Amino acid sequence: MFCRHCGKKLPDDSHFCTYCGKNVEVDDDAAQVEGDAATVDDGTTSDAREPADDGVSVAEPLNDGLAATDAAVGRDDAANVGAATDTASASDDAAHADAAAPPAGFTSDAPAASHAPSGSRADVASTKRWIPIAIAVAVVVIAAIGIGVFAQQRAEAERIAQQERAEREREQEERLERLSIAHDVRIGVSANGWDTDDGSTPLPVHVEGMTDAGDTYEEIQFVDGAGNGISLLPGTYTIDVAASPFAEYGRMYDYTVDPFTVEVDDDLEEKILIDLSDEIQIELTYPDNLTEDGIERAREIALNGGYDEADELADKAYERYFDDEDDDDDRTPSSSTSSSGLNTKTYDGDFFEIDLPAAWEINVASGGGDVLARHSIKLEGETILTIDVMVGDEDVSGTITDAGGMEKLGVTSDGNAVIAVRGNGTVAYNSMELIAQTLKTIDID
Repeated sequence: MFCRHCGKKLPDDSHFCTYCGKNVEVDDDAAQVEGDAATVDDGTTSDAREPADDGVSVAEPLNDGLAATDAAVGRDDAANVGAATDTASASDDAAHADAAAPPAGFTSDAPAASHAPSGSRADVASTKRWIPIAIAVAVVVIAAIGIGVFAQQRAEAERIAQQERAEREREQEERLERLSIAHDVRIGVSANGWDTDDGSTPLPVHVEGMTDAGDTYEEIQFVDGAGNGISLLPGTYTIDVAASPFAEYGRMYDYTVDPFTVEVDDDLEEKILIDLSDEIQIELTYPDNLTEDGIERAREIALNGGYDEADELADKAYERYFDDEDDDDDRTPSSSTSSSGLNTKTYDGDFFEIDLPAAWEINVASGGGDVLARHSIKLEGETILTIDVMVGDEDVSGTITDAGGMEKLGVTSDGNAVIAVRGNGTVAYNSMELIAQTLKTIDID
């Protein structure tokens, strides 16, 4: 059967057109009335009109009209018949054509009509069957893209993480290398008569702290007359004086310096000298409370540090500070033997103590003007050396062996400079080396 509204071929048991959606069920009387009403004066019907000059007869009601149309046209090509039908429809009254004419492309050729149009139920069903497949494919594609993007992102993240690990390892290796570099530390040390270049033992200092590598550190190190000798890995340390050094003739010292802190940064890439001599100053003074235990402690520390000369110097310290204790109130010099083999005597005055060769004579006189006290030392009747205690401090450069023959020996506890001036005579010139050695034995109060 065919739709009476749009002319599409339908199954015989259809109740509604699957193309236009209209009801195709009518009773015979209604169909007859509808067919009569559709008849017009020019001999055409509202269901289908063909051009009069094509010789195509007017179609009968729908069921019979197909056969009549096939017989009248006599053509096998269904497309040509459809084209003729379209031409006839165009020549009719526009209102009648809109009401009843079959749509363009309609043909009564049964074989052509037997093919399902593009909008048939088969197409719809086929389309519906492909929708889930398309969705599934799309999901798979999207998932594949997502997996690919995720894999790429993960690979990039892993590459970045690997670079970061390598960078951290490199930085750690560089830091460990820096932490293994020991740096020299210089401090300031001042002491009258103490000279490590001329036989004195270095100053022992006790170093304790923590390295930046996390190791505890404790050691005795030795500082020379220039303030050098401390060597430290990066870290933080506390340093204090461990014992008195030994100077020539067994001279020893008191030290009242408080412990000080030294920090060595871990960002130093090569060994350097850290100069703290302007910030840290250790002043050694002549001893007021030296004990025999102090001498033994200084001896032991110096010997453990490899300074074997400390053994002999400690013995001289006993002679210097304890053998003549009963003569402390006696101002007359006491005799002893110097390291050079000469007989010496110790002068203990109001401002200083000094070891003089036995043949030298010393006279003390009150000074005048800028001189608080003058000590004249003679040999063979010639003044070979003068030691003046000044009123207040005074800056003097040079040494006793220079052409000027003047040297500042130190400052008393009251702030008075002690200055030595060498004589200009022949005896003084010939005794120059001995004078210089003698002056190193001075202890200024």
